[in-house]
Amino acid sequence: MSSFVRRLVFNVLPLGVMTIVVCLAIFGDHGLIRRHHLKVQQVEVITEVAKLERENAELRRKLRILDSHTIGHHRLAAEEMMMAREGSTIYRFSTPD
Repeated sequence: MSSFVRRLVFNVLPLGVMTIVVCLAIFGDHGLIRRHHLKVQQVEVITEVAKLERENAELRRKLRILDSHTIGHHRLAAEEMMMAREGSTIYRFSTPD
């Protein structure tokens, strides 16, 4: 076996295979970069789910108020549309931003 072929087989070929394996581990479909993007996407989805759960809880609260009594209708109308019975006073407080 010639010196060139021996050098190619024992040095360059394993180095090439290792380079391909490392590139696939970093840039492949299941690589580190793809994994990082999926983690970021997962955090965004979890945040969105938490926001939607809070909104659902608020809507459930309003439903309980509406289902409870007619007072609930008046209270919801006062909160949402600033409506009240004649002679009533509505106090409006602004929340700090």
